[in-house]
Amino acid sequence: MVSISDVAHEAHVSKMTVSRVINHPEQVSPEIRKDVQRVISQLGYVQNRAGRALANNRHYNIAFILLDNVNEIEPYYAHLLMHLTDALREEGYTLEMRHDRNFDLTNVDGFLICGARHSDFTVLNNLPIPVVIYGTESGITSVDIDNQAGTLLATKLLISQHYQRLLFLGMDIDEPFATNREMGYRQAMREADREVEIYRLPNNEHIVQRFLQNDDLSANTGIIAATDRLGLGALRASRQQGLQVPDDIGIVGFDGIYIHQLAEQPLTTVQQPLKEIAGHMVQLLLAELSGKTVESVYVVPKLIHGETTKKK
Repeated sequence: MVSISDVAHEAHVSKMTVSRVINHPEQVSPEIRKDVQRVISQLGYVQNRAGRALANNRHYNIAFILLDNVNEIEPYYAHLLMHLTDALREEGYTLEMRHDRNFDLTNVDGFLICGARHSDFTVLNNLPIPVVIYGTESGITSVDIDNQAGTLLATKLLISQHYQRLLFLGMDIDEPFATNREMGYRQAMREADREVEIYRLPNNEHIVQRFLQNDDLSANTGIIAATDRLGLGALRASRQQGLQVPDDIGIVGFDGIYIHQLAEQPLTTVQQPLKEIAGHMVQLLLAELSGKTVESVYVVPKLIHGETTKKK
């Protein structure tokens, strides 16, 4: 078995220097750190986890807490969990999953949280260990997609494709991400001097389908949906009324993780880059664990073109 002494000998440094590279890399020059890490990789040295935890007064365990109602959302969390696990493993940490609001501090160094709501933030602000949320909240370190920029892109796409009536299907919840997605639509319509038409509905494709069946959709309508579930309902309502998508009706969803692929026609959607989001969440949390001051991150989304908007 390769020891820390073997690494020190091969790298021509002291055992203390190797220990600092592993446990406190910020205390070592970039050149020495690079050399030692190269030797560690070459020799296949693996540090004793218990010893590392004792030396740093850490558990090397992070809790991922999912607070969303999984029956009402696209299953983004499975992809995010996979990327978080990979990113943390590269840093020598393990990840455990929870789905309650106990926020038990036992044997964890920090929390990565998804689905937090207004009622959670007072508790989260007062926890004695670092917290990073996937979302947006003032005063809490967060990583989020730029929701307003996403629906701005979606609306501008449908404007450019000359749909005359442009309606927005939003969510009937009072949360920042829902508000920001609506704001992007409003911004694009204001810039184009177009009249807004907004409907806030539960995030359920069946409810949306029934709602739009009573709307008597007409040709040359563009629909910007705040989620892919809403977009899926809009697609099915359009097809049920005999309208052609995208010739008569253009539809853009939001999320781009799973549901957009289940539609009868793949949805054009605003995609959330979950691997990038997971990477930012882990790096912010580890930086806070090291005592650094961090700032929240907003990731710019991109449009994924499916079959519910016209070809370029």
